[in-house]
Amino acid sequence: MNSMLRSTGGPRASQSTMNLNEWQEKEKNALNCAVDEEGILLDNLTLELRVHPPEVHIDNIGDDKHTIVTIDSANRPGSLVFVVQHLTELGLRVHSARISSDGGWFHDMFAISEAEGSKVKSQSKLMSIKQMLNIYMQTEDVVADGDTTDDAAKVETTVFEVSGVDRPGLMADAMQLITQNGCDVRSAAVWTYRKRVAIVFSVTERGRAIPDAAKTERLEEMMGDIMRSETGSMHVKAHNRRGTVHHDRRLHQLMLQDDVEDFRKARQMERYQNSGRSSLEDGGQGNPLRDSLAYAAAIASRQNSICSVHSDRDGRSGGNGGNGGSTPSGSEASYRSPKYDHPSIDISYCSNYWTVNIKCRDRAKLLLDTVCTLNDLNFDIYHATIDADAEGIAHQEYFVRPRAGDGEFDDEEALLVKAMLNAAIERRFPKGIKVQIRSMDRFGCMALLTRRLFQAGLTVTRAKVRTYATSNSSGHTLYIMNSDGEPPAHDAIEKALLDCGGLLAPPLAAATDGTPRSGAGSVSGSAGGENSASRSNSTPLVDTHPFSFKFLQREGSHRMGQSPSDGLGDYERIATLNLYGTSL
Repeated sequence: MNSMLRSTGGPRASQSTMNLNEWQEKEKNALNCAVDEEGILLDNLTLELRVHPPEVHIDNIGDDKHTIVTIDSANRPGSLVFVVQHLTELGLRVHSARISSDGGWFHDMFAISEAEGSKVKSQSKLMSIKQMLNIYMQTEDVVADGDTTDDAAKVETTVFEVSGVDRPGLMADAMQLITQNGCDVRSAAVWTYRKRVAIVFSVTERGRAIPDAAKTERLEEMMGDIMRSETGSMHVKAHNRRGTVHHDRRLHQLMLQDDVEDFRKARQMERYQNSGRSSLEDGGQGNPLRDSLAYAAAIASRQNSICSVHSDRDGRSGGNGGNGGSTPSGSEASYRSPKYDHPSIDISYCSNYWTVNIKCRDRAKLLLDTVCTLNDLNFDIYHATIDADAEGIAHQEYFVRPRAGDGEFDDEEALLVKAMLNAAIERRFPKGIKVQIRSMDRFGCMALLTRRLFQAGLTVTRAKVRTYATSNSSGHTLYIMNSDGEPPAHDAIEKALLDCGGLLAPPLAAATDGTPRSGAGSVSGSAGGENSASRSNSTPLVDTHPFSFKFLQREGSHRMGQSPSDGLGDYERIATLNLYGTSL
């Protein structure tokens, strides 16, 4: 037996433990060929699908308020992330969830609704949910985000993934490089957090992926020159992809990769600095969790370090009581989302599981942020309970185990998990004045915008960029601060956008017709957590200007039907987002 394993390179992974993406790729190949890349008969590899096909049951009757989705399937690494990501990209809210995957089987229940709180009635969304885990049922006719003008699923693009040390003008340089080489930015997403930046953007050349591999490689090298810094590492990768680009998922992975590296370097520095004290007090054996406060203080000067357990809120530290933080007040409320929060996270060991308890303000994509982080840290989620109370506070409890090793509790690793979860939750809502831009699909629009903002002393802290070929339009959401990190005046942003040909769109009037209102949810939204529901006719596309723009208020999370403190109705807030008829 041992000689057989040596000759075959060791035992092969079973289909139940194979990563979901790899398994789905084998299923796709099984439709067109008889064997896989190793020469194994695909009829045998896909037998499990025919014996135990994934089952997705949708109940729109049993619950008065929510659509109940129950999923039964053989468990594979990445299954839960795939499901949560799919629901997120459909613009749906998860109100509660029960997750169980012991014994190699995956059984989950999600109570979901549309962004405005109604049950899911859209046939295209229900079909997409039904098909999401079964490769044999999937069709290209189902649009993931429900936007019929989005042809992303049918177009092949060249995707660039970059991360590194942030600096003023970096995004402008990246966009200008692409434009000067005859390529157009089709979609992009930008995250910044503590002087780090991650960008995922897809580009096309004459409407398709860059056909010249040498040109792609050269662009990759030149992008590396733009991202290179003496004070930190950088990552640049380019590849062709057909279909939807999952920006949030890749941004999570890029930021986590940098965060973990920074954390381990800072911990090494801390242990070196504390080695003398540890030797005297503990005979050379330090306790990482006990020293966590000393650790935070030791690196407080490193504002860009992910290791700091302090809140990224103007240097003030967040507490761990209540919901973990307080809503920004005063002038800060204009450029910091009220949904920003410093979470309370507790990690312990019980009955062979690591238990992770998270308590913070409920808001858009919270479930996606935590599930992605645990998965990317190589932890399997065996059980979980997800709820939000009447006060808008989310309670998440996970029972997890590391994929590698004996599963024993490790204080150092627990501190890493806590720091990464804290960062993933906080970085969703950066500082910045929120601006939405709408235009006809014009070549080089993003290069023009970002260059003009940089010349005006402004910087983009977050961005979501999308173009729609079938409707010949584009829509961008930008979060803008001064290059020195201070909040800018609206007049400065307005002048910069007007100088490059923009038209300031008039504000929308408040709705008084009793149109359904919208509340905050756990998984809905996009870059800033908001989700548009229908096309607005109040701000039409203009041919007389390169683009139109308007300022948006940073929206807060509140209970369904309860108006925010500023007195604006929920519908007015949602109406101001409906510039493009799609979720930005």
